[in-house]
Amino acid sequence: MPEISAPLAAVVAATSLLAAVIGGVTGMSTGIIAIPVLAFAFGVRLAVPIITVAMLFNTLSRCAANRDYIDWRAVRWYSLGAVPAAALGAAVFAYLPTDLLARGLGAFLLALVAYRHLPIAAGKAVPLRALAAVGVGQGFFSAVFGGAGPFGAHFFMAYGLSKNAFVGTVAAGTFLVSIAKAVVYGGFALLTIETFLIASGIGLIMAVGAYAGARIVRRVPERAFVYAVEGVMLVSGAALLATG
Repeated sequence: MPEISAPLAAVVAATSLLAAVIGGVTGMSTGIIAIPVLAFAFGVRLAVPIITVAMLFNTLSRCAANRDYIDWRAVRWYSLGAVPAAALGAAVFAYLPTDLLARGLGAFLLALVAYRHLPIAAGKAVPLRALAAVGVGQGFFSAVFGGAGPFGAHFFMAYGLSKNAFVGTVAAGTFLVSIAKAVVYGGFALLTIETFLIASGIGLIMAVGAYAGARIVRRVPERAFVYAVEGVMLVSGAALLATG
């Protein structure tokens, strides 16, 4: 575990809080926002397991703050595909470079935003059981590079979720996925006791931010919420393409 300075530790804490607030409002991208700073501070091989454990705290806080809005049927179908795919992705992460996969996901996110604004996308709803297939993609990619929240955003919104229902449902599914990833990372010795303690501290900071974000989203107009989600998808996609 590399030594980090006090100023860098403060930057990590501030970024984690900001990422959690944004994630609490949009329902996604806490990991993608925090990963660059964590990678700089700890290295990418440690940053991904750290964000995985931190997200356990973050998503549990989101679940608690949005518990009355969670669609548990959607969580079950999503997790059916996401949990095993996350375990597979975590094993792949232990051996393979992530730059090509990250750039591929970045291109896909940008294409999804474009697709949402094409006439062919209008009125096309996503059935409940299709969320299992969405979970396969999101679970795998999140395990490989630490976060893939925007991947499923279009599909969860097309299924019919919005605002607190969107945030709470995605958080519940992400919590289960994070458990699967953490177990596999630990099996490959990527998650040590020291790493776990650091991740837990970051996770507690994120839990505060997630709760604050959940209170903010209740005051966000429906159309503004959709635009905020798409904005995160655009920024995340561009960042992944640029940095890999």
